[in-house]
Amino acid sequence: MHSDRPSISGQEAVVDIRNGMSDVDLMRKYRLSASALLSLFNKIVKAGMIAEEELGDRLKPVAAEIDLDLLKPGVHRESIRGIPDVKWRFKCDGWVFSSPTIGERSTFFGSWDRHLYSVDSASGELNWKFKTGDVIRSSPVLMDDTVYVGSWDQHLYAIDEVAGREIWRFRSKKEIWCAPAAGRGIVYFSSTDGYLYALDALNGLMKWKFKMGGPVFNWVESAPAISGGLVFCGSHSGKLFSLNALSGEVRWSFGTKGPVDSSPAVSEGTVFFGAHDGYLYALEANSGKEKWRYNAGCPTYGSPAIFGGKTFFASGGTLSAVDAQSGREYWNFKIPNAFLSSPVVSGNRVYFGSSDHHLYALDRESGEQLWRFETGNQV
Repeated sequence: MHSDRPSISGQEAVVDIRNGMSDVDLMRKYRLSASALLSLFNKIVKAGMIAEEELGDRLKPVAAEIDLDLLKPGVHRESIRGIPDVKWRFKCDGWVFSSPTIGERSTFFGSWDRHLYSVDSASGELNWKFKTGDVIRSSPVLMDDTVYVGSWDQHLYAIDEVAGREIWRFRSKKEIWCAPAAGRGIVYFSSTDGYLYALDALNGLMKWKFKMGGPVFNWVESAPAISGGLVFCGSHSGKLFSLNALSGEVRWSFGTKGPVDSSPAVSEGTVFFGAHDGYLYALEANSGKEKWRYNAGCPTYGSPAIFGGKTFFASGGTLSAVDAQSGREYWNFKIPNAFLSSPVVSGNRVYFGSSDHHLYALDRESGEQLWRFETGNQV
């Protein structure tokens, strides 16, 4: 008997899981029952495609006991504790994995509905939307009145900030997942074709490209960071690379024991990043010499945030604060679900999203929860 259920790519399912897709959304996407989803989890673990620890409690039979009401459209659960007032919300026709970028008056973000959006930061009213050929998972970056963003249609786009008009586009060989970085007239971005690219910001012409991995481990899911004339980017081969920002020449590379999908962050001559081997690393930016490593116990996917002498990062279901100079732990905040978003620090608060459908605000010094805001799905 013919079934209209789509064939399931184990590799795609692993990517979805590692990007924080909830059980409910996995069931929707692959048209699975709760028990069939549990079977999928066990198969990809048995095939060695994902570690059992990465799935945690999702492998247990209780994970199949999903509230089917959550599969119904329009279901809203009331918040259970005090939260800030909502100023506005903007509805797209697809998921928003893209982090917003804030301009002088506008907020820019991409959606799985293939559009890059510009909305008024004060009112949430639409300024314009720009359609690409596929999903936009990449976060945009703004430089000199131009918005740069990548799409799964394999293109990096340069779009006029005010008019929403395409200035140029550049094609790589595979999908672009991560946010570009821009500075001094150059735009840098990684592609799942395994290369890091540098383009002229004015015309989109390639200045150089660098192959990040070998013939097998060539996947790149780390967004580049630029500082002090260097560009830093991680690779699935387990290395963090430092390149000359103008020439693309390798300055140094640092090897870990797991893929480096975490986007690096650079502060005061130190580059911070996480890896699948469960460690957060701090290296001297100029030399690549290791200053310290912190054993988080779980892979780190997001970018660390550095503020007030502390480094904040998420690993598994824990958000940690450690000393930026020594790696000494100050505090950690735990929930049963995974944190997939990168933390942001403003004033005395740390903000981050979770796959438990909440945005959290913590006190920067103590790690105490100040409030949490419930959304309709995972952050």
